[in-house]
Amino acid sequence: MSRTSPQHSRPRESPPEDALAQAERHVREGEARIARQIALIEELDRNGHQQAADTARTVLETFQDVLETWRDDLIRIARRTRLS
Repeated sequence: MSRTSPQHSRPRESPPEDALAQAERHVREGEARIARQIALIEELDRNGHQQAADTARTVLETFQDVLETWRDDLIRIARRTRLS
């Protein structure tokens, strides 16, 4: 019976992101999420699903608020990184 070491039984983990890389990723992912939400709203509107579109707009507003926070964080972290 062969044994595999734990190192070979799990996929390799990538090194942890630094704060700046993580903040940049959050902003990119947030922008992509907003683009998908806008496309969803347009599709719902085209297909006459007004109530669902209204709900999706509310979710979009939340995504936009979160993205604004992430952008502020990115600016703060980038400034702190430059000062280090």
